Amino acid sequence: MNEQFNRKLAHLERELPQVVKRVPGIAKIEGLKFIASNFKKQGFEKAPGSVSKWKNKKEGRKPNLIGEKRGGAMRRSWQGQAGDGFTAFTSNLPYTGVHNDGLKAGRPPGFTMPERRMIGESEALNQMIERKLDTLVDNILK
Repeated sequence: MNEQFNRKLAHLERELPQVVKRVPGIAKIEGLKFIASNFKKQGFEKAPGSVSKWKNKKEGRKPNLIGEKRGGAMRRSWQGQAGDGFTAFTSNLPYTGVHNDGLKAGRPPGFTMPERRMIGESEALNQMIERKLDTLVDNILK
């Protein structure tokens, strides 16, 4: 192997532990962007370009999640936490999980909220994170 390749390989070997430490933070930032994007699309992007639109509570009504004129508390409530080897997304609003997972809502009694997924397993999100990591590694190798 040539000398330049060996230098790049050695440089990557030195930098790789720092890249690994940055992965949760990158996932946090991309995840929060992903959640915001899903609110704009009023649906969940499971695969790149494939958005499952949110169902309305009542036919003919627009989902009240974006908050253009009606609040937007749920959209703003999302927070991300990143630590040593983990990333998590939470909302301080008790009804966010009801919307995200389509659970019993209690108003009216027995009502089940249609699932309006904002975060969850998504190939689209995975690809967003991978692109950021690829860019980071490419910059190291330059």
